[in-house]
Amino acid sequence: RLNRPTSGNKSIVNNSSDYDYVIGSGHLMGLLVRLPFHDAATFRRRNDTNNTNTNATTSSSSLAIGGADGCVDLDSAENNGLKEAIDLLEPIRQKAFIPAGEGEDEAILLSRADVWALAGNVMIESVGGPRLAYKVGRVDVTDCAGQWERHVSAESISSMDVEHAFVEELGFTHREVVALIGAHVLGKASKVHSGYDGAWVQRNDRFTNDYYVDMLHVPWQRDTETVEPFGERTTWHRFEGMRNMPEIMLQADVDLAFQTTGGWFCSRIGGEFIKGLSCPNATHGFAEHVHEFAADEEEWREEFAVAWEKLTGMTESELECVMPDCWTPEESWSASQSSDEPRSSDAAAAMDGTTRFYGGLSLFMLAWHIL
Repeated sequence: RLNRPTSGNKSIVNNSSDYDYVIGSGHLMGLLVRLPFHDAATFRRRNDTNNTNTNATTSSSSLAIGGADGCVDLDSAENNGLKEAIDLLEPIRQKAFIPAGEGEDEAILLSRADVWALAGNVMIESVGGPRLAYKVGRVDVTDCAGQWERHVSAESISSMDVEHAFVEELGFTHREVVALIGAHVLGKASKVHSGYDGAWVQRNDRFTNDYYVDMLHVPWQRDTETVEPFGERTTWHRFEGMRNMPEIMLQADVDLAFQTTGGWFCSRIGGEFIKGLSCPNATHGFAEHVHEFAADEEEWREEFAVAWEKLTGMTESELECVMPDCWTPEESWSASQSSDEPRSSDAAAAMDGTTRFYGGLSLFMLAWHIL
């Protein structure tokens, strides 16, 4: 039985200025996926003797160790821009709860972490991604200072950093890690927030395997510049017609598939191999999966769904399904526009994706109850 909203309820997006904000910010899709990613990827197991960044607000008998806890360290440059997504979702968090069931005294409020995970799911599904599992029960904390150190810097010059953070610390397989990073296909980097500027692919409003295809089959050229206040920034620009294009790859991206450091003096990846310029293919555990997912989009989508559920469930809290099938409810976005249809403009694309996102999220929230 659905709890219907009363006539006094307001929609999640109340006026056109909300849409203006979303279109103006451009990178909404990436932000709403990046937020639950950065929240959950700080998880460390309780018996990790090297872990010093526990949450100060928890008792000594139940040390919080990061993960999906509704907290990101906004003092860190690694999390720049995420406050926009947090502020956008906060009105939803304040209104959303699961009505009390039979034998229960009161309704269950959704935590910030639950809402952030839900928003990421809905955004991915709304732009053509796979169906994603969704559970609730994450417990919020208010202090996560210093946990940004657990993230891998975009300027990392070694795939070993990625392996340490995701394979050794979080228990992901190499294949799962490569699948998760493919979410860079959505949104764009903002120079104001990170010192990088551009989308990873030309069509950054659809959940496709273009990230892998373009990395391998399109030429990219390395550029290095100093961007204040961030310092040195390495950007690999899509290179066509003897000039740099707007699309970018970061150092941490290209090191998944190419050997760009460690004695190799090269400035080009992807496309036709040019002796003396092109970087060789990497031979570590991540590289083969970049090639695999470039060749088979469905394999990537299936692995992403598994890895994303694992990531967003990085918590010591006991999670439970709220829908009988444990999926994020599938609404109108499942029949969204084909990826082959042209867009009239970036603004139109942003509005289209935003409308589907808010429509889907509104329907889902109203099915539970919005006060």
